[in-house]
Amino acid sequence: MTERMLVNFKYRSGPSALRSLSDGTVYFASPAELNDSLEAKFSLVDPMSYARTLAQTLTEIAAHRKEPAKYVPEEESAERIAKVTQTDDATFVVNCQRLGILSGTKRPDNQPMWAYYCNDSRGVCFEFEWPRDVVKKFSLRPTFVHYTDQPRVHDRFEDMKSELLALGEKHPDWTVEQLHEHSYTKEFFASWMTRSMSRAVSTKHVDWAHEAELRMVSPRAGPLPILKQILKRVYFTRTDFPEWSPIVMLLHQLYPAVEMAQVIFSHSEPVVSIHPLSVKLIPVTMPNEVSSSGS
Repeated sequence: MTERMLVNFKYRSGPSALRSLSDGTVYFASPAELNDSLEAKFSLVDPMSYARTLAQTLTEIAAHRKEPAKYVPEEESAERIAKVTQTDDATFVVNCQRLGILSGTKRPDNQPMWAYYCNDSRGVCFEFEWPRDVVKKFSLRPTFVHYTDQPRVHDRFEDMKSELLALGEKHPDWTVEQLHEHSYTKEFFASWMTRSMSRAVSTKHVDWAHEAELRMVSPRAGPLPILKQILKRVYFTRTDFPEWSPIVMLLHQLYPAVEMAQVIFSHSEPVVSIHPLSVKLIPVTMPNEVSSSGS
């Protein structure tokens, strides 16, 4: 059975596309480099809710499994853990700012995206397919952006709950007490923080909802040499920009398996159509070669 890979699309200006194709990299930007002034900005919930959420989650799992167990947060330990958690708040915020974000979307025919990310369509749209081995090797995490008009208060403990429920599904043979003990391990904490940081940096105001963003989040900002492994197709709408010919030449030379397609927008039916494009290089005989062969 063929593996179904995650797919997203990245709109690029002509110069940006040419640079990526030339060096074979995909750039993961830090939150500060993105164009939303509120990128990765949030408040954190009261740390006292940690013990309460943990007890509720364990009780929920026990009830689902019909295990005779009910967990109640111990006040003394809850206060101690809350102090530790509060100390970790600043570290959590700093680590979120160090993440790398590849902002993608779910389709290649979004007209506003062609307008302002491709310089009035003088650029291209990359289609990325993400093999599991690439995602695993670079510890990447795909995350859909959540759009809201409410104040951004990030609850890390909701992510702890999600991680604990997922762990219970993965290990149905573990008792609830074993799950409880595992929740204090470094392994669990790392998975929990990865999930939580990805969600924390993927909440935006509803004004951005038209982008329908599907992000890939990296542990660190910067370029990754993975373009040849993930680039599946390149879309274009116009060819009258300086980087067009160099882009086509690079695709032919360095990415021969990558497909090309033209997106056409119209005021009449069909409103949007996509046409595959095949590029062939035709040998041209120079004038001096003709005269030389004839002499």
